[in-house]
Amino acid sequence: MKKLRAVVVDDQRGQLMYASRMLRTSSFEVIAAVESGEAALKFLGLTGENVGDVKVDVDLILTDHDMTGISGYELLLELKKSELSNVPVVILSADANEERIKKCMDGGALMFLEKPLQAKDVANVYNAIVE
Repeated sequence: MKKLRAVVVDDQRGQLMYASRMLRTSSFEVIAAVESGEAALKFLGLTGENVGDVKVDVDLILTDHDMTGISGYELLLELKKSELSNVPVVILSADANEERIKKCMDGGALMFLEKPLQAKDVANVYNAIVE
């Protein structure tokens, strides 16, 4: 089983570590765990002096929806208009209301998952990416 490379984004450290651990115990290599949408964009080479100089090989971006600064939804929109537009983005949220889910899916998310992330969710994400 091929290990997929993931970036995890959540402004709550405990949630960030939990989601990273869940991915690592499955078929993912977590190449970055960052605490903001801004940090994710910087790591991915989409802000500052390195815009357009993307050198990150990533198979998944897993992000919380509700974050201070750039929300997970705003991060999704930024990614979808960048060189990384083909990288699957999965949104996590404790508030999984229909309107929010529809907005994220219409924005290009691969999936919208309710917190806390579970092993079956991770398996479904992996299968969706490799199929």
